[in-house]
Amino acid sequence: MATRINFIDLYSIYNELDANVIESLMEGFNITCSIRTLGRERFATDVGGYLEKRIAVEEDKIENARKLINEAIRNGVISKEGKFRV
Repeated sequence: MATRINFIDLYSIYNELDANVIESLMEGFNITCSIRTLGRERFATDVGGYLEKRIAVEEDKIENARKLINEAIRNGVISKEGKFRV
């Protein structure tokens, strides 16, 4: 029987490069994540071309993922423009 994995939206960001860096960091530490893009292309052009990226991680890996993102911000690897959702 398959085990159900719950993903929780942990972090939101509007920078595609930062989202890709976060995804790579998570993979490097064996944290499964999912990145969803919210919004529509037409709307994005009205607000400067930025679409929200939401990074979701496995529920039991939330704290480890939060630490990784905070460390990446402190070290200047990603911008400070994102926000934690939980």
